[in-house]
Amino acid sequence: MIDAANFIVRNSGKKAGYCYIDYLGQYKITDISKEVGIEASKLTAIYLENGGIIDQAFEVYYFDDFLKAKKVISEITAKITAGNMGKNILFTESEIAQIRKALINDSGNFGVDSKIKDKILKKLNG
Repeated sequence: MIDAANFIVRNSGKKAGYCYIDYLGQYKITDISKEVGIEASKLTAIYLENGGIIDQAFEVYYFDDFLKAKKVISEITAKITAGNMGKNILFTESEIAQIRKALINDSGNFGVDSKIKDKILKKLNG
């Protein structure tokens, strides 16, 4: 599951005045490609269209403008299918208990797919 909040634009410590895109500690196109499930060539095209400059030594694309890097992130997340997109939500323990109870006691009135219910319960019990 991919969470757009895990994309971060970071200021470069190696190239003053530039920034780069980080996804869960990954910054190389090939690594980000594996994480988000989009071909590296497609990511490269997005980076280049938005002014990305490759540093071959570190295999990282730098941007001279923070907004250009944010636009790249927007374009990447727009290409991720809804089934692979996720978000982080924080619940209190009592809220989790109520959700768990509702899922277990669901008599089909809400039409919760059993596979989805199992996935949710697995995450809640995790």
